[in-house]
Amino acid sequence: MTAIRAEREARRTEADRKAERKELLGSHLAFTKKFFREKEGQPFSVAPFHPVVCDTLDQVFTGDINRLIINIPPGYGKTELAVVNFIARGFAINPRSRFIHASYAQPLALDNSTKVKDVINLPGYQAHWPVRMRVDTNAKGLWRTTDGGHLRAAAAGEPITGFRAGILAEPGFTGALVIDDPLKPDDASSDTTRKFINERWENTFRSRLAHEDVPVIVIMQRLHIDDFVAHLLENSGEHWHLLKLPVLVEGEGKAPAGKVTLIPHGLPDGPLWEEKHTLDQIKVLQGAPHVYAGQYAQEPTVEGGNLFKPGLLPRYDEVPKLSWRAIYVDTAQKTKERNDYTVFEHWGAGVDGRAYLLEVVRDRFEAPELEKTAFALWTRLRGDDWPADRYGHLRKMVIEDKVSGTGLIQSLTRKAIPVIAMQRERDKYTRALDVVPAAAAGLIVLPKSALWLKDFENELAAFPDGGFDDQVDPFIDAALDICGFLGMNLDNL
Repeated sequence: MTAIRAEREARRTEADRKAERKELLGSHLAFTKKFFREKEGQPFSVAPFHPVVCDTLDQVFTGDINRLIINIPPGYGKTELAVVNFIARGFAINPRSRFIHASYAQPLALDNSTKVKDVINLPGYQAHWPVRMRVDTNAKGLWRTTDGGHLRAAAAGEPITGFRAGILAEPGFTGALVIDDPLKPDDASSDTTRKFINERWENTFRSRLAHEDVPVIVIMQRLHIDDFVAHLLENSGEHWHLLKLPVLVEGEGKAPAGKVTLIPHGLPDGPLWEEKHTLDQIKVLQGAPHVYAGQYAQEPTVEGGNLFKPGLLPRYDEVPKLSWRAIYVDTAQKTKERNDYTVFEHWGAGVDGRAYLLEVVRDRFEAPELEKTAFALWTRLRGDDWPADRYGHLRKMVIEDKVSGTGLIQSLTRKAIPVIAMQRERDKYTRALDVVPAAAAGLIVLPKSALWLKDFENELAAFPDGGFDDQVDPFIDAALDICGFLGMNLDNL
């Protein structure tokens, strides 16, 4: 009877072990909780957003996401989840997995490498997956498994030649490129350092993937309007999934420009992790608005002090009575260049003599789509939602007669749309100086809320030092046209 009972207990133990193994391989949160407790001797403190991060990482393992950006405040467990336990779990799924891990400093990357090995060497991990390290290559910066897997850990600016993330012609998960904070906050204001790190995507990182479907995870706090995340979204040509987690949740937010799918987080409004930062503590963080906007709100801005300081322009709740309206357009030079957005701005001339920005449409358009968008916008803004007795007639569409604007002018003219073809004869900065008095006098008014408003304000605040200024030209055109006290008109722009 004793032998039979022992055999039954062994079968039950093996069944329990098999069930646990299945759970750990299928759930990143379960994996992290188990091995964090075993490694640290205390439970992993699960905040409401941690399951969201873990569910997203689960989709990387299943192959549903292969280009992932996670923006999250510092100190919120990103490295534990998306670097240490992600790589350790990857080796559990496939001990042949090949990883490359980069961070802004070599000591950080090497420390993360050691922590991954610490998880793998835990008795609980080894009981499920007896992954072994090769003794001939077992340094912090490079170690290999006896099954042919490896982890190469280095600073974001270091050479990683000779190593690949993932395995060519092998199905399933085979590794990943994991980039954690490639730029440190102190270097964010250095154009040279930022450019060097940004260019690493094209000249180094991308070429280290064994094939195009090998996952890339970039997890970082936002530091600058032209940081590594901005570079990837604007220039890489890749389709990215973005999980954006600000310290203060206010709805789902909106996707930035570029090929991006914003991952819904489903979190309630309020502090992201109240045990970490209460609402009162967040208000203290907001006392440094530039730092807060990037590292905590994940919406970087340029520090004030330029021509149009943040908060300079007054706001309206409801559109007031208008005398007339117009659309001001800045067209792209080439649709596939970085700065080549086309911008349509809908403005109203208030009966009170002020200029009201009503709507901004900004995107990259090929020629046929550009014409279709312009015509559809004109048709909509002349519709029933904008009655002339309250909002005035839509008088004109003002377009610079240059490059893609020339073709748009010709196309819309054939459709009997009143187009004003103009030439901007003075440089943008000089024309902007003419608008400053109107702005300072409160004659240019923005809405209190709009999905496009934050991007517009950031660009305006950054001018003339920002990475983008395509929304500035039509802003200037409208202000000079509507605020007649300046003695300016479209004929001498």
